[in-house]
Amino acid sequence: MAKYARAEAFFPIMTVIVVVFIALGFGSDILGRGNGYTPSPALILHGVVTLAWFALTLVQALLIRRANFTLHKTLGGLSVLLVLAIVVLGYFTVASAITNPEWSIAGFDNVGSAIFPTFDIVTFVIVFALGLYHRTNAAAHKRLMVLAGVMMMDPAVARTAIFLFGAPPLALVFELAILLAFPLYDWRTRGKPHWASVFGLVLFVVCFALRMALGGTEAWAGFAVAFF
Repeated sequence: MAKYARAEAFFPIMTVIVVVFIALGFGSDILGRGNGYTPSPALILHGVVTLAWFALTLVQALLIRRANFTLHKTLGGLSVLLVLAIVVLGYFTVASAITNPEWSIAGFDNVGSAIFPTFDIVTFVIVFALGLYHRTNAAAHKRLMVLAGVMMMDPAVARTAIFLFGAPPLALVFELAILLAFPLYDWRTRGKPHWASVFGLVLFVVCFALRMALGGTEAWAGFAVAFF
């Protein structure tokens, strides 16, 4: 039992690591803008709802560790509601940001930059939905739920990299390190990577490549202008 508990601590710890990146990244960004900067109410609400989902994910992981499956299932419905709120608020956040001609991510203009948070939301929903589908498969479910949060941490990690090292590209190193921790954990505890861990890593890499390849294209610009 003690060995099992130590092993299961991996998932709450990974959730905490993601939350720390989010707090450090966005906290440093707000402080760096000076005392005159105040986030919009919509942006504050988006942050509160997102942090609430991460907090609930941490609680859910701890409940499983304590074998409180009944409360875990009950709170699952709240997690779904928070995800729906994140998607809606995320859409409006991107729609607002894309109107700023000075907004730039990875050297793209404001329209091209919209591909980054858009893919963050899409991959978050894909992994969360897959985790929900596999809710009766404990090994897959717990990995996918934590990985869903990892898919959404890109903006925070980029800000953290700028704050600590002044180099946004280092965000990719941080994210890959976190994603690689999952198959490495699997190898140590199971003798082989779990498919969910591999799926999360592959999805991230493929979507990162797609963002870099499509962000500056007319096809993406047409879609983004029409959608947002």
